[in-house]
Amino acid sequence: MKFIRRGFRRRYRKVRRFVVRHLLHADDPPHRLAMGVAIGLFWTFTPFLGAQMLLVVACAWLFRANKVVGLPLVWISNPATFVPIFYPCYCVGRWMLGWPSVGRQWWSELAVPPGEGWEVTEFYWGKVMEIFTPLMVGSVMVASPIAAVGYVVTREFVIRYRAARTYAIARRAERRRETATEPDSHG
Repeated sequence: MKFIRRGFRRRYRKVRRFVVRHLLHADDPPHRLAMGVAIGLFWTFTPFLGAQMLLVVACAWLFRANKVVGLPLVWISNPATFVPIFYPCYCVGRWMLGWPSVGRQWWSELAVPPGEGWEVTEFYWGKVMEIFTPLMVGSVMVASPIAAVGYVVTREFVIRYRAARTYAIARRAERRRETATEPDSHG
């Protein structure tokens, strides 16, 4: 148990260090940082595993957002988190399109494709689209509000953090000036 806690603490410190260094102390304005986070969150919830990082960089370039802060967010979607992320998206898409769930019949139809050659290709393409279409619709519907909330929260957090930091730096400088100008009381 200690090993797990130690590993968790180590990962937490790494994430915190990354956030402080690359997000809060970046030279970009809060809008660009928040936009980078929003783009990263959006592409995290899409089923384009393997291409998500390229899509984040392309969109960040297109929208003039920070390219670095969005990249680690797509690592959230990986083979270990594939089902918990994409199954709810698929269910939302199915619900929005009014499509029924795929059942045993769908799976049994896969075992015996009709015809030969091109018919088989069309058959399997249709079966893939029965899954991909609701998954894509649901992904966009789930990712959009998450990205919007991520934008607002990140922007506010960066603004408040930077204001507090500026205030703390100014207070330290003021205290140093006061102690430097105080007459020596030991005299």
